Amino acid sequence: MLEPIKFEFQLNYSKKMLYNYISTPEKMAKWFADYVQSIGSRYICFWNGYEETCFLIQKKKEKSVRYKWEKFEEKKYYFEFLIQEKLFPKKLYLIITDFVKKNEIEQSKLWWQNKIKILKKRTES
Repeated sequence: MLEPIKFEFQLNYSKKMLYNYISTPEKMAKWFADYVQSIGSRYICFWNGYEETCFLIQKKKEKSVRYKWEKFEEKKYYFEFLIQEKLFPKKLYLIITDFVKKNEIEQSKLWWQNKIKILKKRTES
């Protein structure tokens, strides 16, 4: 059984820029996967010769994007990027929701931390 987990990262981007990096295949390929191809709501993600398909199931402009991995038939399992702006002090956060096995929580945490490091590195240059 998979359990929901959330990770919160503070980022120094505009909402529009961050939204593009979590919602478009071209920008997702800069940090989330080596390459991302989309056909409608179907996104095929490639990592070192491995590929996995997910589907875009919900999108709110400059607010959130939710995907569901093809391997999970149940809709309750998804991963989501939520952009949250705190006004005082003004800061922008990316909140990631994922579903993982209990014994894989730490591994997932490290994976997402690494992905955010890549995002920051690729967007700073």
